[in-house]
Amino acid sequence: MSEQRRSSCVQRKGMRLGLMSWLCLSVVGCGGVSEPEVAGPEQSSSASAMQVERVRDSAELAKMRDYVDSLYDAKSVVHRFTSKGGDGIDCVPLYAQPALRQPGMENHRIQLAPGTEPVLPPERLAPSPTAPSEKWRAQPAALEGLETAPDDLDATGALRRCPVGSVPIVRLTLDTLKRFESLEDFRQKVPGHLRGNVSVETDKLRSLASATPSARSGPTDLHQYAHTAQGVSNWGAEAIFNIWSPYTELSSEFSLSQMWVVRGSGSNLETVEAGWQKYRDLYGDDRARLFIYFTPDNYGSGGCYNLSCGAFVQVNNTVSIGGGFNNYSVTNGAQYEFKLMWFKDGTTGAWWLKFQDIWVGYYPRTRFDAAGLMDRADVIDFGGEIIDNRNGNLHTSTDMGGGAYPGVGWANAAYTRNLLYVDTTNVYREPTSLGAWRNDSNCYDIIQYNNPGGWGRYFYFGGPGYNANCM
Repeated sequence: MSEQRRSSCVQRKGMRLGLMSWLCLSVVGCGGVSEPEVAGPEQSSSASAMQVERVRDSAELAKMRDYVDSLYDAKSVVHRFTSKGGDGIDCVPLYAQPALRQPGMENHRIQLAPGTEPVLPPERLAPSPTAPSEKWRAQPAALEGLETAPDDLDATGALRRCPVGSVPIVRLTLDTLKRFESLEDFRQKVPGHLRGNVSVETDKLRSLASATPSARSGPTDLHQYAHTAQGVSNWGAEAIFNIWSPYTELSSEFSLSQMWVVRGSGSNLETVEAGWQKYRDLYGDDRARLFIYFTPDNYGSGGCYNLSCGAFVQVNNTVSIGGGFNNYSVTNGAQYEFKLMWFKDGTTGAWWLKFQDIWVGYYPRTRFDAAGLMDRADVIDFGGEIIDNRNGNLHTSTDMGGGAYPGVGWANAAYTRNLLYVDTTNVYREPTSLGAWRNDSNCYDIIQYNNPGGWGRYFYFGGPGYNANCM
């Protein structure tokens, strides 16, 4: 964290402490004014997430231990190394990865690339008449694991790359699982210990097609968003994401920038999601990570993050899903970005993930049903999301994006640019009917733009959370 950023965080915490002091004057039995800020190991992301243990009981702990052991056979690991950020990476043969150990996958034929690729429409085949101004050109974000130097070795002398024919898996440990009450909680996007607030992600997704807010909205929601969505029949979406590593107040709160590809409703609501995420309880540190998520059951326990439940079939040996980056954007400094895509390989094909220009892997079509994503999607959505656990019953000071409001623009606010979707004839299209929405613009906001000659459809988004108008 930069000194400027650290100072900003301290100032916001000071504001919160002052308000809590005032509140305590009128509350019988209120403890010392510092109590809300030191209420145990979950107090802030600066406290070690490793200290947090929420496991329900010994039976659940045993179930977690069995789960870790079941993902892949430790004896099948062909190489191990430690990433630059300190993650333990296991290189597992393609055929031995978690997804291929699941019931029903015994005879699955691994694909190494989609059978088709989307094409540009005729009007986009010619070079763009203009290009973004040089002052608005970011550098590619380097994902850990993509290093190619022959001398890129960890402290033990192990090469930081998986051999061809294997896939990198960020090692899931029991310490990580113990930060959740149950195995089911771990697999859900929002674990049970945070569900005191009735607003959940599915409320947002039900209203995406019309880009209207859900029935419950505002600065007290558990989930808070600044996003833009369009209802359109599609085979996927693509965007370029500006990456930051934002401040998060509690280890149980996350901040992310992502895209959702969605279809279905009620118990049949299904999504594939991807972007970057800062989430200390899940990853154990304060770095933003490349992440994927899917739900086949309206955010029940059937989905999961990354490779942690044996759903996603990875075929690339360099991209570490759930891994960190080597660089992050800096306020008034260097900006970094990466491109992501979800692509449905025709009606009968899988949902493929593309990072930069690499086909990473896929969710098999059989993970979904006909009412959901089996054949197509009908909503695309892009934007930021945070969790507000209302520490001290005040709005979180967790940042969205880079922690700045969108109006300050380049090198200050986070952006997502060149938004595209793939129609069901396999042609790239610009989403021309995107509708933006936010819970409360005093907390987090979004501003959309259109620059056909450079960034195409794009938006700035974000905010600092807690302030005098966001409590």
